[in-house]
Amino acid sequence: MKKHKLKLDWIFLFSLTIFLFSCGTAVKLLVGLPNLKVYSQEEINRNISLLPKEENVFDAQLDKDLESSEIKNFIYMSIPYRSYIYNSDDLLLCYNGETFCTIDQLNDIKDSTINENYQICSENNVDTDIDSYLGSFDDILSKTNISNDLKFDAYDHKVIVFMNTDIAKDEIIDDWNYIYNSLNNNSNFVFIRVWTDLNENWGLKENGKARFKVRRVKESKGEYEITLPKLPYK
Repeated sequence: MKKHKLKLDWIFLFSLTIFLFSCGTAVKLLVGLPNLKVYSQEEINRNISLLPKEENVFDAQLDKDLESSEIKNFIYMSIPYRSYIYNSDDLLLCYNGETFCTIDQLNDIKDSTINENYQICSENNVDTDIDSYLGSFDDILSKTNISNDLKFDAYDHKVIVFMNTDIAKDEIIDDWNYIYNSLNNNSNFVFIRVWTDLNENWGLKENGKARFKVRRVKESKGEYEITLPKLPYK
């Protein structure tokens, strides 16, 4: 267990540059990450319903039987929203060696297409953090409540976006619209929004809080280590 925690600590070293230019509400993260509230299932459903819904957008929530370490991995992927693009063969695509989108990448896609900007990560020997911590496309979906009846193989591209109401706060609708609209030039693509809001049904305390720990990395300029020490189980 200790070895696993060290790996998590390593992967979530963020610099100010990444905070400023990654997708989503990045600037406020510099001030400090918010506490994560434990929501009831009804509250989570209301949070999800606030976002626009299109025919090619599907919402998924985490499976209630996940281990604490797996839940944390999903939450880390929501800092800030990480959007991962897969092709029709479920292979992860990369842009200039990056596995998840940035504002610059979204701007490029907005003016062109995914095919013009992205390549299969494995062909360029890119270290894909999402594979290491959450697994393949199918692995990720298997850890959610998304229906097995939904077939995504027919789509040219599949975009997984990790969402969290508390991390995004009031900007979540605008941020989502920006991500979605940046891909409008592409045809036959689908979005899976994976929600990482803490759920009381996971055995967590009603109205409990999970608190991030943010520490400056010693002998480093502008880098911070982000961890989520524990979840508020009953």
